[in-house]
Amino acid sequence: MRSALRAWWFLVPAGLLLVVALDVDYDYLLGLNTYGNFDAPSSQAFVQYLLPGTPDSAGAKIYRFGSGIHLEPIVALCSIFVIFLFLRAFRSVDVKLGISRWLTAWAAFVVARFGLLRVSGVAPVKRCTYGIFPFLNCQACEMASGGCPIGALQASLLQVRFPLLPLAVLLLTGLALGRWICGWLCPFGLLSDIFDRFSKKKVTPARAWSWLKFVVLVLIFIVPLIMAGQGGATWLPFCSTLCPSGSFFGLLPYYATTAAGDVGALFTPGHTVGLLILGFHTAVALTFVWLARVISGRVFCIYLCPMGAFLGLFHRFSMVRVVHFDDPCNDCGHCRGDCPMRIDLSDPHFLTRSNCIRCGRCVALCPTDARQWKFGFSNRETKETKEAGVAG
Repeated sequence: MRSALRAWWFLVPAGLLLVVALDVDYDYLLGLNTYGNFDAPSSQAFVQYLLPGTPDSAGAKIYRFGSGIHLEPIVALCSIFVIFLFLRAFRSVDVKLGISRWLTAWAAFVVARFGLLRVSGVAPVKRCTYGIFPFLNCQACEMASGGCPIGALQASLLQVRFPLLPLAVLLLTGLALGRWICGWLCPFGLLSDIFDRFSKKKVTPARAWSWLKFVVLVLIFIVPLIMAGQGGATWLPFCSTLCPSGSFFGLLPYYATTAAGDVGALFTPGHTVGLLILGFHTAVALTFVWLARVISGRVFCIYLCPMGAFLGLFHRFSMVRVVHFDDPCNDCGHCRGDCPMRIDLSDPHFLTRSNCIRCGRCVALCPTDARQWKFGFSNRETKETKEAGVAG
């Protein structure tokens, strides 16, 4: 009870901050997320925030409503929805254990693509109708229905503007759920779990490599400010280089639809820069596929994701956590064998605990109840919870 009361002391101010941030930054977010003539015609399309030379067909996109429905995007994207659902659910450990995160992450993926209604002419759904999602969601995709906190943060810093809204979203998410978001809602986490099904896991990098994502997080704050100080820079460094979520959920759909004509033109003389940019974006996607194959489908989440790094800072304080109890643990290894993040919570090291995505597998698999869910802000297990763990 006391823990729940203490929670409100943190969540209420964070929630109020988010409300204020939405009021202050919504118009700015609308301009950042524009795509063609519909959302904010006077603003540049988001693809112009990518590497200079990226083919830009998004700014010229024309949307008309009331003149019929286009079936092609509906059929194409709904087919992808069905394929992803099948790949995630078929012979899934989570389905066998009764853990529904395979479904919640898929549902978040669908909601994050509600722009399908706009593209197909069904309804004029704006791209930032849902504000900023608490997970990676690249606005380079025509179907995107909400912003990405990492993209919005960089864009704000490039304009020497305090990133009030993205920080409010990240802070509230970290306090309330921590990296539970990574396991249960993140669409790229859904894709990563699908890749993990086919991963050979031949290589296990040293734990110290997990520090890289915190380095990336720091650079996301520093590099845009340096670029702003030099003047003239408008491209987002992380989105344009390291982000595989942007490659698969942003650029791949963009190149396959709106920019398809421009991609074909890149292979004609005089388009060397654009062709190199296309090659670079392709190389980022293929590199992720290779790393997922040899290391883990969650390789980006473990070693490079700045969103995961930020949320991991709240691993001891978020309201939703999985805790480990030494007394009932018999070191059977069930938890380590099926952990998508390849960690063991019996290890108290910061890099181990902060990588927990609260998937719940170890809770369901543990035969002695040495792993349990814990809700509330207290960073200590209660006497009752400990006794329950020992009794189990």
